[in-house]
Amino acid sequence: MLSKSDTDIEVASSGILSAGYDVAFLVPTETAMNKSIMDAHGSVQAFMRRTGLHDYADQPQGVKKQIQANIITADEVFEKKVSLYRPKTKEGDPRIWVYGLNKFAAAYNLIALIAIRRELFIINCSRPKDLQAALSHALPSPESKGNSVASELLSKIVTISKLGFIPSVTQGDPGVGMTLEHQLGISANSDKAPDYKGIELKASRVDDKRRQKNKKQLFSKTPYWPECPVGSAEDLVLSRGYIDSDGQQALRHTINGSKPNSRGLFLDIDYANDYLRQMFTDVSNTDFKPEHDMTWVLEDLRSVLRKKHKETFWVKALHNNDRTNECFHYVEVQHTANPFIDRFEALIETGLITMDYTLHLKPSGKARDHGYLFKLKSGSLTALFPEPAVYDLTI
Repeated sequence: MLSKSDTDIEVASSGILSAGYDVAFLVPTETAMNKSIMDAHGSVQAFMRRTGLHDYADQPQGVKKQIQANIITADEVFEKKVSLYRPKTKEGDPRIWVYGLNKFAAAYNLIALIAIRRELFIINCSRPKDLQAALSHALPSPESKGNSVASELLSKIVTISKLGFIPSVTQGDPGVGMTLEHQLGISANSDKAPDYKGIELKASRVDDKRRQKNKKQLFSKTPYWPECPVGSAEDLVLSRGYIDSDGQQALRHTINGSKPNSRGLFLDIDYANDYLRQMFTDVSNTDFKPEHDMTWVLEDLRSVLRKKHKETFWVKALHNNDRTNECFHYVEVQHTANPFIDRFEALIETGLITMDYTLHLKPSGKARDHGYLFKLKSGSLTALFPEPAVYDLTI
């Protein structure tokens, strides 16, 4: 329903997220305004839960809860109650209503929900003066804990940059990231939490003009096996894989949502169940009905993205083009925060976010993988994040 907004959601969300606030959006329809009730869709439910305001999962059907909210307009800030409800009918689909919404909003206006220290603020983004007032002075300042950590980390990477070219601590693709972590004193581990005091580090090789050819790796997430028709990684490699140059049964392929790849694999959004599915089609047979292979729970993917990249340093490194004795000079940082979670499905469907299989079978017959890698197309950083702060480390 957000697509029916009468206001550019990308512009509004960019301004709010860039200012450091967590946000979810509502777009009331004419029916919602007349009946004084709106669906609390998935992103609103997740927002309420992660900000500690409310958890619909713990709310019994038929029981209404009310919380206080601050409505911000260009002229004033006033308190109103917000009703959170799960009806006894229709499987208790979560509902939300802001009392008095009709007085400061109309159907298809873009309504922002912002939480600051467990206090809810509501802004009609379709009224530019209201949003401007909120961001310029009416909203309390967001928590600034990350800023001091970011300044500390940036200072350390500047020091590393001044060392010039540094020998890689290992050969191969991981060297650029592992070398930076080694210089920062970060031990190698399998922890899925952000690397440096809540800030994720992603280092990449760039050319002399600081352009990155490869995609930016966002995170790795295994499928939700109970909902996978292909029941194991071994079966997936056997049914969809091939014999590689080393004589191994393997499946190393990039899959996107815009079209099938050369092996007929593609990604599909199952909106009814909130699943991301990997499908297979016979590209030579136009009558072939696509088959469902693998499943990820979309909310799990959103959660990983939200936690992993709440704040990220994307570090660019020049290299000496010698993979045997590789060296890196870290020259630039792009600092992002608060990804546009609501864009995740659209980026999958348009091919800007892809997923890589990195599988092969060991002699024992067991599958070996290097992750199910979700990546962002190079040059598309601002499609997923507000405009980053860019720091030239060589100045």
